[in-house]
Amino acid sequence: MRPETYQMLADREDTYWWHVARRAMSAELLSRCGIPSRSRWLDLGCGPGGNLNLSKPFAPSLTVGIDISPLALSIARSKKPDARLIQADLNTALPFGDAAFDVVTVFNVLYHDWIRDEQSTISEIARVLRPGGMFLITEPAFGVLAREMDAAAMGRRRYRLADVFRWCNGAHLLPRRGSYFTSFGFPLILAMKMIKALPKTSHDDVGTQALDMKPINPRLNRILRRIAGYEACAIAWGMRVPLGTTLVCVAKKGL
Repeated sequence: MRPETYQMLADREDTYWWHVARRAMSAELLSRCGIPSRSRWLDLGCGPGGNLNLSKPFAPSLTVGIDISPLALSIARSKKPDARLIQADLNTALPFGDAAFDVVTVFNVLYHDWIRDEQSTISEIARVLRPGGMFLITEPAFGVLAREMDAAAMGRRRYRLADVFRWCNGAHLLPRRGSYFTSFGFPLILAMKMIKALPKTSHDDVGTQALDMKPINPRLNRILRRIAGYEACAIAWGMRVPLGTTLVCVAKKGL
């Protein structure tokens, strides 16, 4: 990502409604999969570190974050000083032995333009997972929803659940849960894109810049956090949402 995007993410990922609800959903999904205490966690593409604390309720023995950006890792060290942080390129072999981790997480990483082959990356994840280990991934969903934030994050694609299921199966990871997330954002973003596509007038600036790139009113943030939280809870309990701005999948490595 661009340096200013890392800083924007660092400034909001602890409080912005979407990040908070996604972490809560991810933690609950993994909890329902029976993650043991003293487990070993790896977060690929950890960015400025907001998701490294996801492992904390599980009392891990080790939490590792990998990112290609030294700026992101510098910010992450201030947020999670007890994590082991490593600079590495996800297009190459991960610097760990086989079956080194109990949990591997990927939060909106594969869609970036520097990731060359999603299948190879997920196959590497399967290699470093122990038998019975869990893999959780979220990624932007539906190409029609691509917007300003995608460009700022240097993202070049969006996915369907079928894509992630195919890669997991190709790496001998068994998908256990899959859903889309933030369904209420789907029509909102489509409407915003339609407005931006209208012919320009003397009143060009109608506030159609992506909401996730603008400062948000604290009251609106609380409302959206609550709505997204309800949906996140339903997904964690097993509901599969057919549309959304984000997809989530949890897969297990066979014994």
